[in-house]
Amino acid sequence: MFKILPLLFIIVFLNSCQGQEYQTQPFDLSKLNFSLNSEQFYSKSMNRENIKFSSGRQYVEKDTVNEYNLDLTGSKDKIFGIQYNVTGYSPKDTVAFYKNLSFSRFSTMTTGDGDLMLVSAAGKCSDENFKSFIQKFTAEYTNPKVQEDEFSIFKTYHYTWTINDRVVQLVSKKKIDFKQNSHIITTEEDKKAILEVEKNRMDEIHLFICKLDFEKKLRGKMNSGDYSGFK
Repeated sequence: MFKILPLLFIIVFLNSCQGQEYQTQPFDLSKLNFSLNSEQFYSKSMNRENIKFSSGRQYVEKDTVNEYNLDLTGSKDKIFGIQYNVTGYSPKDTVAFYKNLSFSRFSTMTTGDGDLMLVSAAGKCSDENFKSFIQKFTAEYTNPKVQEDEFSIFKTYHYTWTINDRVVQLVSKKKIDFKQNSHIITTEEDKKAILEVEKNRMDEIHLFICKLDFEKKLRGKMNSGDYSGFK
């Protein structure tokens, strides 16, 4: 009897994790299981009533991704996957966390059959918390692969760990360097306009958790939204 109780506790715990719904409570990304059912997880969040700010809930849209969306050469008729994208949210929300980092939105991408491939979480944090996460994660696992990424006038740093069945990637806040494309951005007025548009996203960090089986298919292939930062 005493041996059975711990086993029952584990079964109940796993079932409760899989039965969790988005935004009912902050999701612990350190316990992410790739058997997560995204359709069920976001079922109430895809209610169009959530578009109203008065609903107090985030709005999630389901979007089909075909092969052409990935590399612009594949078939437009063949489905590659399904994205559950958070399109209505408040930066003040906390819907997920990983150690000392918290996130205001949390999206997933599955295969056409619903198998979880990639998780994307975004939020704001202090530089101190960002560095602390890297230090703790490195001490627990190993040194990350660090990559500097430049796109147009933006620069980010990507820290990547491969852990068992998954790839965990943390992406820094954006830094703007107008000198990277000085021939395009020529006036101070243009610079001010860009800073105004980007100010709400400049301080955001991104966390990606990708099932190792899908890393080569997804890394660097996303062209839009939060997923595009997985490189």
